[in-house]
Amino acid sequence: MTDIDNTQKRLMQTGLFRTENDAVKFMIARIINDNISPIGAWTLKEKLTRQGLDYGTATVGRYLKELDSQSLTIQQSNQGRILTEHGKHWLSDISNNVARAQIHNKTSKALKIDNYSDLIDLIQARKAIEVTGVSLAVNQATEEDLSRLKQSVINHYRCVAEKQDPTESALNFHLTLAEISHNRFIKAILDMLVFEEESIENNMNQLITRDRGDIYVVEHDDIATAIVERNEKKATSLMTHHMDALLSAVREQIELMSNEDHVS
Repeated sequence: MTDIDNTQKRLMQTGLFRTENDAVKFMIARIINDNISPIGAWTLKEKLTRQGLDYGTATVGRYLKELDSQSLTIQQSNQGRILTEHGKHWLSDISNNVARAQIHNKTSKALKIDNYSDLIDLIQARKAIEVTGVSLAVNQATEEDLSRLKQSVINHYRCVAEKQDPTESALNFHLTLAEISHNRFIKAILDMLVFEEESIENNMNQLITRDRGDIYVVEHDDIATAIVERNEKKATSLMTHHMDALLSAVREQIELMSNEDHVS
């Protein structure tokens, strides 16, 4: 057998298959499903070879027997295998999960940032998401949610007062807001964006946004107050202003880093 082909690699990267054999069985089932007539081991072997998997007919036959034993395929006289109804449903479910996982993997790669300058795009994305999140929070947050939001502001104030790095407590405020919006997509996307932001900022000794914790905590307090008052217009306006301030700070940081590079 040759090295694992790209198709099998991509399937394994989805995390949906426990073993490489499971991925191969899925590939075989997909080939059978795509064939308009029953298909035998020899033809399957040829199709797998074109996909980069060099199996012998005996090995393919063993995979087919496993699929038979799981009631996913059935022998149709001497013409070859077809999928059973159970096999068709199984393949459809797995195919949907594979497509979803591959999109997730692509999204994760697209969100990965390597340079601080990428934070401009990231904060702009955060702004679009978080202003919407604030609007939802105003209308959907429970009293318990609001208590958690106010506590996150208190924790932020404590970090600033004790001259600790306020980055984590500041981001926690934003993540809490996303959570109390009760929109799981907003929370999931923000989780990914914040993870990437932290991976860059944690490696920086000097950070303008870190130095402005005393300003941002007041802005967080104002946003939280507007949400508690159920004032959607004010809350979204304050969040828009806050995210614009973060964008300005990031641009300042980039300019500062550029000037330092020129000096050195």
